[in-house]
Amino acid sequence: MELKLGVMPSAGRADPATVARFVRLLEDLGCESVWAVEHVIVPDDYASAYPYDRSGRMSLGPDDDIPDPLHWLTFAAAHTSTLRLGTAMLILPEHNPVDLAKRLATLDALSGGRLMAGIGVGWLKEEYDALGVPFAERGARADEYLEAMRALWTAAPARYQGRFVSFGPVHSRPRPVRGTVPIVVGGHSAASVRRAARYGDGWYPLGVRGADFAALRDRLHAECRAIGRDPAEVEITMRAPGGRGELEILRSLGVARVVIRADPDDPVGVRDKVRRYQREVLGV
Repeated sequence: MELKLGVMPSAGRADPATVARFVRLLEDLGCESVWAVEHVIVPDDYASAYPYDRSGRMSLGPDDDIPDPLHWLTFAAAHTSTLRLGTAMLILPEHNPVDLAKRLATLDALSGGRLMAGIGVGWLKEEYDALGVPFAERGARADEYLEAMRALWTAAPARYQGRFVSFGPVHSRPRPVRGTVPIVVGGHSAASVRRAARYGDGWYPLGVRGADFAALRDRLHAECRAIGRDPAEVEITMRAPGGRGELEILRSLGVARVVIRADPDDPVGVRDKVRRYQREVLGV
């Protein structure tokens, strides 16, 4: 199986010429997808611990552009024709699910079905506080939101009754091109693994490596089997490893896509990095 190669901008950019050049270059280089991050705000300081780096701090700071990912990807879609469009990750409980279902379906329709909605529950309590959204029970809220969005995409009329969201009967159009927007569940906690098995078309365990990933992959498979689901239905995406040996291990464990970081402001560097990775690691 040939591994898919995705690219995540190493720094957010909202400059139209830079973004257009960047995504067209990725498509020309044969990359499969581009991934946009989400943070509505960045606090001047925060006590919350970033779970994907040992420092407990995220690389993005107050001086970095962090464009709205769905607006950014809509712009990217208009400048490409085959590049798939992923979010890594939408902080799902910070959104109204009825509104978000419409936005995701619209982007999917306008892009010809190229959207992958990566979702997570987030870690930055200060961001939740700024938005006036409860940080507690965000996992339970995310699960309901996923069920509610799927109902809006697949049923006509749609109904949903839960603790955090209720509606119906209602109609929401346009519909996603393939009947639903693929959901990629981000994170490496036990709750994220369960969420991926129950609701995910994909799983993206950010920041996990080696033996830790193998154990989580086994847990994902067990969770799928427990609900009668084929684990192969959940496509696995990983941060790209640095060498071919580690890549072959990930491939043997069922990883379908790896994602590298590249700087949109440096097109020569993007070209060199992608081509070198394709040649030296992917072997294509």
